[in-house]
Amino acid sequence: MKSKRNIYLKMKSVEEARQILFDRFNLRDFLGKETVPATKAADRVTAEPVFARFSSPNFHAAAMDGIAIRAETTFGTTVDRPKKLRIGKDAFFINTGQMMPKGTNAVVMIEYVLPVDEGTVEIESAAYPWQNVRRVGEDIVATELILPQNHMITPYDIGALLNGGVLNVAVKEKPKVIIIPTGSELIRPDDVSGEILPPGRVVESNSAIMEALIEKCGGKCLIYPVVPDNPEEILRALQRATETDCHLVIISAGSSAGSEDYTAGVIRRLGEVLVHGVTMMPGKPTILGMV
Repeated sequence: MKSKRNIYLKMKSVEEARQILFDRFNLRDFLGKETVPATKAADRVTAEPVFARFSSPNFHAAAMDGIAIRAETTFGTTVDRPKKLRIGKDAFFINTGQMMPKGTNAVVMIEYVLPVDEGTVEIESAAYPWQNVRRVGEDIVATELILPQNHMITPYDIGALLNGGVLNVAVKEKPKVIIIPTGSELIRPDDVSGEILPPGRVVESNSAIMEALIEKCGGKCLIYPVVPDNPEEILRALQRATETDCHLVIISAGSSAGSEDYTAGVIRRLGEVLVHGVTMMPGKPTILGMV
């Protein structure tokens, strides 16, 4: 009598299995793209290079609290030869981040500004051009590359995007994954009632683990109802999954050498088994297929 058990004839190493997968699927072009607000783009992957729309800062800004002046008017100033400046004409009080008044190019920190009278201050050292000034484009220059393609956006990147005038960003769509749990002994957590499980039943926990891992990696997940160990029912569940817009289907269990492990056969009926058996523990019965 012919055995109904699966036998691993061509085990693959993890590296070989991964390479087979990458050779059959162009993963970089596997996902489409969508546009999302930059404020909601954390942990998303850029679908194309992102360039600044405008500079940051987009005006010359004070980097310190003090007085804005024209540096050239202070050349030669020393403790022995202090320079008097008239407020509103030679000097302008300014706070950090404010736009530099027209005709000024330096800021003297308020700690070094000596009041003389209500309209006059004095300094005891010369300033130099652009002293304590954040010049246009100091952080980001318009048209500059902010983020490359295939970059996972961090919270700090969001700040750079907004400062560069990028309010919306093209990102790769989130991978959509369907999980099909199989096993006649399984019971979904939501179906558990009472304090004792029925004899021979096991809480289906693998899907919850995989769902959490998928979402942690940026994917979307849909878990199908538990499918019993019946090849026709597993086949129907897989067919239903492949008719959706999902990118990946995970069939949980049924891939080992048991007489009721039908996953490999079901995949062959709809497509091709690329790998069955990987030299790792746990995970030896892993199957990679394409339908």
